[in-house]
Parts: sequence; structure tokens; C-alpha cells
Amino acid sequence: MQGVARGDWFVVLPDGDAAAAAARALRPVAPQVLRHTSGRPWLFGCWPQDMVVSAQAGPVRVVVAGECAVTAPVLSRALARVRSLAEAREAAAGLAGSFHLFASVGGRVWAQGTLAAVRRVFHARVGDAVVACNRPEVLARLSGAGWDGQWLALRLSGMVMPFPLHESVPWEGVEPVAADEGLVLEADGRARTVRRWQVPEPDASLSEGAAAVRTALSDAVEARTAGRSTVSTDLSGGMDSSSLAFLAAGGATRLVTYRFAESDVGNDDAHYARLSAGQLTGARHVVDGAGSVPAMFAGLQSASSSAGGAGSEPFGWVRSRARLKHLAKTMASAGSRLHLAGHGGDEVFRTGSHTHLHDLVRRSPLSGWGRVRDYRAMARVSWSAALRQLADGRTPGQEVTAQARELQAGPLTRGGGWVTGWAGTPVMPVWASEDAVEAARVLLSAVAGDGCAPLARWREQHEVLLLARCTGTVVAQADRLTRQVAGVGLEVPFLDDAVLRAALAVHPGQRNQPGRYKPLLAEAMHGTVPLEVLSRRTKGEFSADFYQGWQRHRGDILALLEDSRLARHGLIDTDRARRALLRPHTSALDLAPLDATLATEVWLREAESNPLRGSVTERGESRP
Repeated sequence: MQGVARGDWFVVLPDGDAAAAAARALRPVAPQVLRHTSGRPWLFGCWPQDMVVSAQAGPVRVVVAGECAVTAPVLSRALARVRSLAEAREAAAGLAGSFHLFASVGGRVWAQGTLAAVRRVFHARVGDAVVACNRPEVLARLSGAGWDGQWLALRLSGMVMPFPLHESVPWEGVEPVAADEGLVLEADGRARTVRRWQVPEPDASLSEGAAAVRTALSDAVEARTAGRSTVSTDLSGGMDSSSLAFLAAGGATRLVTYRFAESDVGNDDAHYARLSAGQLTGARHVVDGAGSVPAMFAGLQSASSSAGGAGSEPFGWVRSRARLKHLAKTMASAGSRLHLAGHGGDEVFRTGSHTHLHDLVRRSPLSGWGRVRDYRAMARVSWSAALRQLADGRTPGQEVTAQARELQAGPLTRGGGWVTGWAGTPVMPVWASEDAVEAARVLLSAVAGDGCAPLARWREQHEVLLLARCTGTVVAQADRLTRQVAGVGLEVPFLDDAVLRAALAVHPGQRNQPGRYKPLLAEAMHGTVPLEVLSRRTKGEFSADFYQGWQRHRGDILALLEDSRLARHGLIDTDRARRALLRPHTSALDLAPLDATLATEVWLREAESNPLRGSVTERGESRP
């Protein structure tokens, strides 16, 4: 087995002879190994030393892998009285940051990622044992897995897979561990998942929630900045990036901020960014002009010819791939090896969603209906349309069943009205083939029904968790890209476990207030971020950048689709795609389906240009 993966990866083995086949396959390709206290190999892989903290106390061994300020001596002391996997988890429960947690106790193994899926765990059977890994493509190489055509067909419907497949991957036989679960590996090769977290009941007031969010977010930033001489942050002018910049500036670390000038002269991000920069006097502020950063959709041809093999799944931010590389190189040249980005702020502190009204009228009918009246007037939605949404009592399974039945190829509909369901409605692009639509419909139907459980009891909490995990999945890919290009990690403190827990505990009527933008985050950052930024009611819009990139790279995109691997496999119709893309467009929404198609096309080219070279059979032998 050659060329397992680029970047960091961990394969977690059980503490028993059942893992012998996997261990034999991994020894020649894994530059690093950690062992159980029994002496058997435990973690094989490739990882930066400064991202892994390993501690041992008697028969207990724990590894924290990621961004966390804990030291080995502190972790060892916390393990002094640990005698079970559950106790090992508890010993690490209060650590701030974003990291994988691996534990080996008495012949049993535990592996977990993060609640927002920034760091994930997957598992597959290799030989006689189930093994875990943070990279599904590594397990695919170990097990000889191929890609799933139905999965790729449905992936054409959006930048991420729709609920409840949002954490799934295209590799057959490779299963994800849900973000709120952990994986137990037994010595005999068996494995099971265990729920590790319960969504809090949303009862906290705005002031209580703001205090908890402030503490959690401050700790999240401190976990990244501690011990570093320089860190960088976004400073776009929005509340999210400004919060991170001001929190990072409060430490002893040297701060570099970054923004690129948008193409739309009507975008007022620049005003608020300059206002914040004026108060961050000790920081260095890097601003790239609109013409000095790669346009959207740049570099797709070179991305599709990557020699590194396909990643975990199609990259949702594929059109910004060149910009991410530019950011990483620019920050590296400024001395930063860790960049804090505001992704996740919109998802965790979202404003403008009407889903919370569905919860409010059931939790607090009197005040809830008053809030419905206010939002209905603001959105100019008829009472009949509002009542129809609020009366919808379908379960997630019933909703997904209806989505599967109605799934079809067509244009995206423009916004209007309210949406208070469990998840957005997937739509296949107009150039999807009939076979692709049918394959996507079959897959979606298969996961619907009574077994399709919500992520939380209340719809707004479910919505926040779903969006956070979808974003976390893409952020993990972006982080891998920036580390490979320039050695700069991309970190998103808003998606840390503690921040999510604090935000989800707040009452929906407090989290959402008519006329206020992100009231929970604004309260949390009061006194830290300039009041003018916290009271801002506008938001930057980047259609001009989108159109500029489309115009500049339209020929490259059409050439990519002309020789489409998706078309070869019968998933898209290239003639239909060309006609749809070249006709006049009145909105960026007309071209929005292009993201999913390009992401899937690039991924499929990478998969086919570097196919699986080897795997492990049940006898533990290698096969070509």
C-alpha cells in the first residue's frame, strides 16, 4: 500500500491480535507510531509533533491531537485515578480547543472528534478488526474501498450532502462516527459507537448565555494563541472576524490581520474593517487589493490533475481553492503558522432564520405568537403561508421521504416566504442526467423513514447543529489544504465544542430578536469589540467577485466539463450544462449549482488519476 495520504493522518488500532493485518499494512507507510501500554501498536500515521500531546499514567494512555494548550504533565496528573474509558473522557472534558481524543485503557480503545465535525472519526473493517481513522480515504486504501456512484449523484444537489447524509463519505465500506458519538474498539476486533453528548435544553437567558459564550470563545482563542509568537486572523469588518481579532489581540501573541478588498464598491465591509484596525494598534494589518488575489474559480485545472489522490470528499469551497492557497502563503510570509477564521459564526449565532418560531409557538405560545406577528410583518409573508409552515408537524424522516419523492433536476428557487422544516430541500442541477436523479432519489429514500432521527429535539437547535457540522466538514478540508500549501493551519474557534454548547443552551426567544443582528454574540463581545461593529446591520455581499471569477475562468470551466468524468459515468449531460451556463443570468443563484458539480468533478478526477494501489484482505495480505 503506497501513497496513503498527504497531510496529517491517524489510524487507531484495537489492543489485540485482531489488528495484526492492519498493523502489517501500515508499518511500511506510517512514519510515526505510538503503542498501547501492552506494547502493541496503537496509533499509526503522520502528524506534526506540536499537534500531539501524549500522556500515560499506569495502564492508561491518552492522546490529544489538534489545537489544545494542555501539556503532557498536566494531562498525566489528570489521568492518575482513571481506570475506564468513561473516566478518561471525563479527565479531558474540560480542555479548550479543537482536537481528537484517543484513549487506551485496559485493552479497550476510545476515539472521538468534535461536535461540529471539524475533527472527525471514521471506521472500517481491515482484516479481522475494525480500525478507526481521521481520514476516510486512508481507510479506503487500507480496505480496498471504491467510491459510491449513488453518493456522487446526490452530492450534485449541494455544496455538502443533504441531511441525514451530511456526515457520510463517498467511500464504500467506510462509515462515519457521528459528531456527538465516540467509537469503542474492543480487543477482539469488534466496535461500537457510544453517544457522548446530549443537546442542552435551551432555557438560559441572553445575559447568562452571553457570559458563557464569552468564556468559551475566549478560551477557544487562548487555546490557539498560547505559546505562539505570531498568529493571524481574518478582519473582514464583520462581527465574527472582529471578535476573534480583538480576543487574540488581548494576549501576548503578535497579531497579523488579513482582508482582501472586495470587487463591489457598494460593499461596506471596508469601513468597518478600517474602524476595527484603527483600534488594534499593536497589530500588523495586511490588505490585498481586489486585483491582487486570485479570482474565484481560479486553478481548477491544476486542482483536477493533483497527484495526491482524492481527499475525503468533494471540497465544498472548490471555487475559493486558489484564494485559500493565497491566504496561506501570505500569512506564512508574515510569520504566522496559525490563522483564525470567522467561519461558523453565521451558523452558531445565525440571524434571519424563521425556524426558531416553530419552537417558540410550542414552548411559549403567548409570546411566541407575538414574535410571529413581528417577523411576519418584517418578511412581508402572508398569514396563510406563515401558519402553513408553523403547523407542519412532520418528523425528519417524513420530510426526507417527501424530498426524495419530489427530487428532480431544475433551477434553484429564489428566496421568499418562510422555511421552518428540519432541513433545506435538495435540488439536482438542470444538467444532471435522468440516471443521476434516480440514483440520488433512491439513496435519499433509503435513509428516510422512522430511523431518520433529528440532531436535537427542537428545530432551531437541529438547524444550528446541522449547519455547524456541514461547515465543519468543509473547514477541515480547507485546513488540510492551507497546511499542505504553506504550513499554516486554518482554525475556527466558533465551532469549538464549548462555544456550541453555550450557544445552544440559550432560549430561542433570546437568541433571536427582531431588528437585532446576532444578539447573543453581540452581548458576549460587548466591551471588547467596537460598539459600531456590534451594532452593524449590514452584511458584505460577494456577487461581484463571483461574476468576475466566472467571466475570467468560464473557458477553463467549460473545458473541464467538456471532458467531464461525471459525464463519462452518466451523471451529467455536458451539452445541457453548456447551454445552461452560457445563457444570460440575472442572479448568482442561477450559477450556484456549479459549485457542487465542479467539486464533484475535481474529486472524481483525483480519484481516477491515483486509484487505490493496494488493500488488506481478511487474511491480512496485500492485493493490487
